[in-house]
Amino acid sequence: MKRTLRYTFNLLAILAVMVQLNAQERVRGPRISYDLASLTLLYFDPGRMVYTMSVDYELKQDIYPVIDLGYQHVRIDRDKYNYTSSGMFTRAGADVNLLNYDKQVDVYEMMYIGGRYGFSHFNQQAENIAVPGEYWGDFSGGQIEKHPLNTHWISLVGGMRAEVFRNFFMGWSVFMNIRFYQSGAKGMDPYNIPGFGKGSNRVTVTFNYALSFRIPTQRYTPKTKAGKK
Repeated sequence: MKRTLRYTFNLLAILAVMVQLNAQERVRGPRISYDLASLTLLYFDPGRMVYTMSVDYELKQDIYPVIDLGYQHVRIDRDKYNYTSSGMFTRAGADVNLLNYDKQVDVYEMMYIGGRYGFSHFNQQAENIAVPGEYWGDFSGGQIEKHPLNTHWISLVGGMRAEVFRNFFMGWSVFMNIRFYQSGAKGMDPYNIPGFGKGSNRVTVTFNYALSFRIPTQRYTPKTKAGKK
């Protein structure tokens, strides 16, 4: 009887240690996000459609390399011109989580800051351009032929993300974009640069609201950071 009790207590002790070890583990894996903020364009800017997806991964504790890929199409019909533009963009960089854990290591909420390098390759053209003139008369039928453009910028990023269900996340972020190079513009500024914003500005602010899914591929034991919550 004593031997049976001793074996039982030893087994319970081993199980308790195993549970404690599992409680100290975190899950990591690629997280795929889709930007839902583009749906608001159906109301605020119906001539513009944007599709953006992102992938990030906790490469090191609290450090998340991330890449954004997107496509934009613009069609604007006005009395004095018809404008079309389409192209892709990519942003690459990393986010740093400012919310750290001590005992609850299985909490994955984030408040983060980060940076991106952005690049966009797109084209634009304008047709049926009409220019009123009092002296020479009105001009109509002008056009700016389709031509490619390239834009480079850097972005400062801040945002928050919460785990609403196991491996499902929702969150928002703000991008402050600073353009430092553009080539290919012929006679007019782009209406909107994919991934950057208004083409006539060198500094823009953009937002996104993303739904994310993490593919859990690895468990690891994090380093605790005393004094941080």
